[in-house]
Amino acid sequence: MALDCQWTSRGAESGSLPAAASAGDHRPDYVIPRDLDDLMQLYFFLLVVLSLSSASVPSMETPMEKAALATMCMLGSLILISHIAARACWKQIETQQIEPLLGAELFERQMNAFRWLGLGIVLLCLTGFGLATATVQSPMLKQSLCFQAVVLLMPGLTITLSTWSAEHYYRSLTGLVEQGLRQHLAGVWLRFRGTMGWLVVPILLLLAMSDLIAGLELHETHTAIITMLGVLIFVPFALPWLIRFLFKTAPVHESAEKWFESIISAAGIRRTSILCWRTDNRAFNAMIVGFIPSFRTLLISDRLMNELPRPQLAMVVLHEVAHLKRFHVPLRMLSIVPAWLLGGLITRMAEGHSWAIAAGSGVSIAMTLVILRLAATRTEFDADLQACNMAVRVSQFVKDVPSTYDEASRAMEEALRRITLESHSARKASWLHPSVSQRIAALKHRTNREESGICEPEPRSDTAQATATLSNVIHST
Repeated sequence: MALDCQWTSRGAESGSLPAAASAGDHRPDYVIPRDLDDLMQLYFFLLVVLSLSSASVPSMETPMEKAALATMCMLGSLILISHIAARACWKQIETQQIEPLLGAELFERQMNAFRWLGLGIVLLCLTGFGLATATVQSPMLKQSLCFQAVVLLMPGLTITLSTWSAEHYYRSLTGLVEQGLRQHLAGVWLRFRGTMGWLVVPILLLLAMSDLIAGLELHETHTAIITMLGVLIFVPFALPWLIRFLFKTAPVHESAEKWFESIISAAGIRRTSILCWRTDNRAFNAMIVGFIPSFRTLLISDRLMNELPRPQLAMVVLHEVAHLKRFHVPLRMLSIVPAWLLGGLITRMAEGHSWAIAAGSGVSIAMTLVILRLAATRTEFDADLQACNMAVRVSQFVKDVPSTYDEASRAMEEALRRITLESHSARKASWLHPSVSQRIAALKHRTNREESGICEPEPRSDTAQATATLSNVIHST
């Protein structure tokens, strides 16, 4: 039976930080892992895209046996080196050559370096050793896109899993987690299902569905229509459920659930499940998965609920509600369409050349990174602003919600500072988020305009604002 997540909301009345937080709790188990920040999301995105797009490189005659052997030797060396690094770092701490905190930070940097260098190793294995071409041309794999994707993703997944394994090994050596093969495998599996799983598993399932439909031997037009319908059904209905399964979740305490439901209902969002995202009290995070009523879920991490006062927690929830109401996720998806259209145009213009598909894919990936950065930044600013505006309305119906824009912006500022207190790098601008100082400055700019008597334009509808946001993003690019 699943246990309810605790609802402590420490400091809810006074708004003070927990003692550990205000003192800057730097326990080594907080140093690693950090899988949910933007840099890791960028890494996961590049890893999957580069792995799958490697099938489009110019073909080369390489036997599968030779390509697989070279790849296994390369990956085996990296696995060995990462675990040696873990033990060497632990030895330095054990002999008191370095402080535990410094050792954990140094080891984290090593593993991050291994992961990012691993992108180059992935390309070497797939293109240099010819594993991608051998996979596509293999008689056993030629008829299955899903099986091809599994082989193409294997080098990147192996590198990532090996660094997670080394990190768990380090944590077991330092006594932070229990030792044992079963605990080790469970720890690595939990890292996968809570991070890369939501990206890799849906892709493989969609490709498997495509293989099944292709096996029906229907007319090409009928196959395309059925595949499109399958995708349209999978994304809004099955994907949210799948993410709920992959993430470690639990029911929320009854009193907390009622309070969250009151907030999102007053903000205009109904028929949304609420679950606790169990991170062993390590991560500050929240998200709304899905956009179809009755099929969407608000996930709130255990640490958010345990350590943020209610006014700050309300602003985090309203920020996520704003993303949903303002159609920010669909806008981000639409904003990258021009990038892939341009990539397709380049491929067509270079048709006949061996590098045509690779060039088109490269341009598409590069433009996607830039456009998503611009779109995400604008939508984050917009979500902060709309959350503060919604708080004023919601406070009339729900307790412990800031009742004025000034109070709401101050609660949002305090929440941003709190969740980034233990990681100064998290306060800087990243791929999908502006810096904390930029977000705070944007909120204060609105307050200063009101105090100076400058009238704000009448708020437009969510649809109109969403269209304007997309127009601004495309214009910026």
